[in-house]
Amino acid sequence: MKQLLLFGATGAIGTATRDFFKKNGWGVTSVSRAKTPNEGDLVWAPFDTSEDSKIISEKLHQNGPFDAVCWAQGANCTDSIYSFDVNQHQALYEANVLFVLSTLKRLLEEDVLEKPSRLCIVSSIWQNRARQTKLSYCVTKSALKGVVLSLATDLAIDGHLINAVLPGVLDTPMTQANLRPDQIANVTEQTKFGRLPSLDDVSSAIYSLCSVENTGVTGQFVEVDLGFSNVRLI
Repeated sequence: MKQLLLFGATGAIGTATRDFFKKNGWGVTSVSRAKTPNEGDLVWAPFDTSEDSKIISEKLHQNGPFDAVCWAQGANCTDSIYSFDVNQHQALYEANVLFVLSTLKRLLEEDVLEKPSRLCIVSSIWQNRARQTKLSYCVTKSALKGVVLSLATDLAIDGHLINAVLPGVLDTPMTQANLRPDQIANVTEQTKFGRLPSLDDVSSAIYSLCSVENTGVTGQFVEVDLGFSNVRLI
């Protein structure tokens, strides 16, 4: 059975990804930064000095080696240069960027990745474009572009493939809560699909990059937004 290590498994994208891989016969080790009701989940907060490193190591070796790893964790906030807060920005950088680098280094040190393995980082279409009052979010997501490109170069020595999936504005309860109906309609109407991308759209893209059928795609960024980023209806 193929094995996936999934960070951010309790979030909307993480939950959909876990279910998609399980439906396709994979074993999934779910990771979260805080304790969850599911006793089988691995709690891993790399910047918490009180975490039990031995337990993490034992769990990784017990469930690995892993054929694929997906980082679907992350944080978001609303800010602009007018409201910029250094501590808030650093917290976002830690959650969205340093978390990936720190956990990947640990996985390599523990030697729990198959060679080759397929790695996928969930970023956002906002890594390549700007949105109002999303300064820290756009900056930290943009940093992931450098992460993926650099890792694609360095990890090639062991045959690992790494890519990023960039979701657009998704059809989720969070979108409904954070955007006004007219804003959602504005995004929907910018393509002729007449809908927002779904969580299944995202999880299937992650699956395709992490499957054994992917033998040569690395250092790439797959936008899952139904063409929103590149289409203009006139």
